[in-house]
Amino acid sequence: MFSVSRINITNFEGVYEPAEDSWLMVNHLPEIKGRVLEIGCGSGIVSIHLAHKGAQVTAVDLNPKAVEATRFNSRNNRIEVEVLEGDMFAPVSGRRFETIVCNPPYLPPSDEKYRDSNLALAVEGGPDGIGFISRLLSESPQHLEEDGSVYLITSSRMQDLDTKWKRQIIHQEKYFFERLALEHFAPTA
Repeated sequence: MFSVSRINITNFEGVYEPAEDSWLMVNHLPEIKGRVLEIGCGSGIVSIHLAHKGAQVTAVDLNPKAVEATRFNSRNNRIEVEVLEGDMFAPVSGRRFETIVCNPPYLPPSDEKYRDSNLALAVEGGPDGIGFISRLLSESPQHLEEDGSVYLITSSRMQDLDTKWKRQIIHQEKYFFERLALEHFAPTA
């Protein structure tokens, strides 16, 4: 069990556990209010953190174990988070949010074998590491309010991300194997 600013997280087998990228997001996201969508909620730590700070959070994950973990951790922290199972934006079709947050799968495939295929989905972002992020950014405008924006974790191990979004690094940290950044993406006019 992890505890961050009075948030207790229980890890579930087959669910991505909070790691450096999760802590980077929790510790450096600016204060976000209004309707927030988290894509790929995993254990629920980011959603619970945002709801604890006053956001109205909807959390989505393709992994049913992650949906169960987020629901459990939300209840355990007495925090209200709407948790839905499904692929990216499918469960929130027709809805709009002020902010979308995601700690996406961003690594290219490795030789590492995962005991659970859901863990591979949570880590590997396609052949170049950017497939998931590219799809998320291309579909985000249909789910953002007019002045909405996206916050993502990116990695130096991904290939270059070619996007028309205005990008700003909020915070970055170096590790022996990669550089991680929390980035803000805003639509260009």
